[in-house]
Amino acid sequence: MKNVRTIVGIVMLIIISLTACSSPKDFNAKSYVQSSLDAEYHREYTDYANLMEISEEDVKKQVEEDFNESIRQQFASSDNITEEEIAAYTEKMAEVKKLAKYKVQDEKKDEDGNYTISVKVEPSDVFQTLQQSSAEVSKEKIAQGMKETDPGVFASVLTESVQKSIDKNSYGAPVTVTVKVEKNHSGTYDLSETERNKLETVMFPTE
Repeated sequence: MKNVRTIVGIVMLIIISLTACSSPKDFNAKSYVQSSLDAEYHREYTDYANLMEISEEDVKKQVEEDFNESIRQQFASSDNITEEEIAAYTEKMAEVKKLAKYKVQDEKKDEDGNYTISVKVEPSDVFQTLQQSSAEVSKEKIAQGMKETDPGVFASVLTESVQKSIDKNSYGAPVTVTVKVEKNHSGTYDLSETERNKLETVMFPTE
């Protein structure tokens, strides 16, 4: 089931980028980082929408459509999984994202007007146990007389493996990650994809 581990291993590396649109003089970097992470991981949109002065519906649409499409693209060349099965897997991966545990702590503004933000993260081991979960589920399928090529088996191994790792999820010791919120070319602030990846790597380590 090598393909199973490959797909589930790379899905969470796709990060959506929520761009700040507040004017520099009233920008709250700490609130921006906290609310944008809440929207991305926990699907809590109110604070981010209020901060950006846009509707919750627009934030929800952006986050969920981008996330759904990013996962769908992982199966673009696969002919052994249905749209319904992709949707079920997408829901399961959304549950994984909700496991993210973080707390924005301090902010420091430098002489150039950029910010350094400290975020306390508790690492989830959901991906560290995924290979073992996949092996366990695969073994169960084989014991039931199923094969990887049988209809629905590929998708069920994906979703059941993720669920098994969710069920036994645990967190490591807190780690403080510092990220930068900087002015972009238009003079507004944003947390870049590179900075988001720094947080993602600590929140969901794979090794």
